[in-house]
Formats: sequence, structure tokens, C-alpha cells
Amino acid sequence: MAQDGADRYLGFDGVRVVAKDMQLMCVVAGRIVPLPVVILHPDCTLSTDGDVGRLGVPMWWAEQRGLCDSPSVRP
Repeated sequence: MAQDGADRYLGFDGVRVVAKDMQLMCVVAGRIVPLPVVILHPDCTLSTDGDVGRLGVPMWWAEQRGLCDSPSVRP
């Protein structure tokens, strides 16, 4: 995933969008998390229930949800 300015993005392939309780969620890395529409990478086209594809999110968002290692906890 490309870097835009100071923001670092992390990409996940094969992500599926699902609607749950009137909210768009995404199944990524074995977890169900809210689809962060407003902070998605500009090339990410996931937006509708049933979409499957590549999710591009800021590194900080992925770290907060435990989807990747946080640099602050690395030895």
C-alpha cells in the first residue's frame, strides 16, 4: 500500500464488507470491525454490503484494533 505524505497505510486483501445492525462492518484478519469509510486509502473501493477486496487503512487505525503489531510495544 502506498504512503500518502506522513500517513502510513496498511493493506489487507480479501476483506469482506457486511451489514450488522444498520452499520457497515468488515471482516479482516479474522475479526469483525467497523468499516472506517472516512479514513480509507483513496484507492480502496470497499463501500457496500457484500463488497470483497483490498482494505487500505492508516497504520494507527490497524494498531488500535489489534490488526498489526504496535511499534510502541516492540522490543
